[in-house]
Amino acid sequence: MHDVVIVGAGPAGLTAGMYCARAGRKTLVLGNIYGSQQSMGGLYENYPGFPDGIQGIELSERMLQQAKKFGAENQPENASKVVSLGNLFRIKTESWQYEARALILAMGSSHRKLGVPGEEKYAGKGVSYCVHCDGALFKGKAVAVVGRGNGVARGGLYLANLAEKVHLLNTETKLSAESTYIDRLKGLSNVAVVNGADVTGINGDDLVLGVEFNVGGTPRSVKVSGVFVEIGMKPNVELAQDLGVELTQGGFVKVNRLNQETNILGVFAAGDITGGRMQVTTAVGSGASAAISANQYISSHA
Repeated sequence: MHDVVIVGAGPAGLTAGMYCARAGRKTLVLGNIYGSQQSMGGLYENYPGFPDGIQGIELSERMLQQAKKFGAENQPENASKVVSLGNLFRIKTESWQYEARALILAMGSSHRKLGVPGEEKYAGKGVSYCVHCDGALFKGKAVAVVGRGNGVARGGLYLANLAEKVHLLNTETKLSAESTYIDRLKGLSNVAVVNGADVTGINGDDLVLGVEFNVGGTPRSVKVSGVFVEIGMKPNVELAQDLGVELTQGGFVKVNRLNQETNILGVFAAGDITGGRMQVTTAVGSGASAAISANQYISSHA
């Protein structure tokens, strides 16, 4: 039995865990920090307090260490089902089950897929959704990174340090990324930016050999050993839906932005699962707010 169970070990969940534990609550954080988007995000240059930047993995490890310092527990396993028992919640994992008086949902989001022929076939065989996880596998080779905005720009910049050639296939007609990223890309001779790319398929034999796309209706293709997909994220809301949590029109968990409350008494949500800016800093802020609200809820229902 715990006072608070937090489902998700990204920046929102870890911050909530630290706040709840520091308030004297028996706190459990469910999730593996190394599976969070923060840990896979590479170098963060815009997180306050680190003027030289900090790697996402290190930031996750520090957050977990701080939460544990105040007494929070962490089980690196995923929740498979959440059930309301009236004034309690039962959270089931593959190996165990836990009960809590309050629940904070911070399951984050997952990478969206292209949905083109060859994507599923070559997943793990040249198709990847994490440049920082798999980029080193393609050192000295030609790769493509497909997507839009800051995601594709950051992916291209990272891969340019490893690959011989980077084909940056921007799905929009103009690269709408931060000016800092655009300026850096312009200075790289091994990055070729293609705007308005509509990917139609990924081909190969045992491994990826190339990617096919249209530009203005004209078919084109490039020979590559790897295809990295950066087309945004989708919220991991399945557990929330099963519990009866209300979603927004866009498919995110609907919360009161003042206190992170959901439509279910005792259930709060924070981080990417609630939509918004989807930044580490905003996730941290919403995680703190959810924890404060959960603490107040427990006190008022003692």
